[in-house]
Amino acid sequence: MALITVVGSAATAEPGKALYVQFILGTDKACPQAGCREIGPKLSKKLSPVFRWKHFWELDRKKLVVQPKKTTRVELAGDRKMEITFTRSDEVEVRLYRRMGLITKTRHSLGGPMSILGGEEDTHDSFFIVVRGDEPANNE
Repeated sequence: MALITVVGSAATAEPGKALYVQFILGTDKACPQAGCREIGPKLSKKLSPVFRWKHFWELDRKKLVVQPKKTTRVELAGDRKMEITFTRSDEVEVRLYRRMGLITKTRHSLGGPMSILGGEEDTHDSFFIVVRGDEPANNE
């Protein structure tokens, strides 16, 4: 009887939502680490007109499954952490931390455009965290 109850509960649970997180470095320098790649045209159209950098390098990409009523935590490079929490069935709140403090937070509609957060990496570079529902192609 307990097995039937567990299976029945799992069947009615809300499904998770897949999100993709890209860690991007904006810089005038060449590729800073092995395995980095230049961002593709879709993301470049969003960043290049606004920011002055010659290059936008994708340093890392992660696929997450965010569950309703749970906070998903992600470790990122450079002492950064990110938390994603459903606020409604079609919206998530994204909080970005560096070292011990909150840098920024935003709300992102799951059906809407990608969400881009960022800040200064040092006096010469900037970083961007892109949260999106569509899976980026190798050059997006």
